[in-house]
Amino acid sequence: MKNPFPSISCILLLLAFSLTAADDSANSIRLKLETLKIENIELKDTKLSDAVAIIRDLCKKADPGGKGLNISFIAPKDDTGKTLDPVIDDISLTDIPLKDLLRYVCEATGMSYRADKFSLIIFPKTMAGDKMETRTFKFRPDAVNPVEKK
Repeated sequence: MKNPFPSISCILLLLAFSLTAADDSANSIRLKLETLKIENIELKDTKLSDAVAIIRDLCKKADPGGKGLNISFIAPKDDTGKTLDPVIDDISLTDIPLKDLLRYVCEATGMSYRADKFSLIIFPKTMAGDKMETRTFKFRPDAVNPVEKK
């Protein structure tokens, strides 16, 4: 007997494939988090924004594929809503796994981190990290006016 709903089967198959692809990219980031080792890092009186840039560069250097990781952070805010950039007093480490380095950096700045399917996100401990989600929006290229430099 023929399946009366062939399109439903196709939709379910595509949905399963897209979920698997998303899991693969998240697993890839988690694998890099576990396996990348940073040879040497010294952070003394370093702003978190600068430390993230340094760690991003060191990840690219340590990655055999040369890609590294996309690491971003959500800056904490004070009681008045002013954005803060926490300072790392002193961290000096050699031959350390990336996950441990991130743990030390987060402890020193009152932050936390999590692996997303596209990147590692560092965020304030006061935020509900398990409730954050990344959304992707597609739009036509002609929907945005190009910015011209003068």
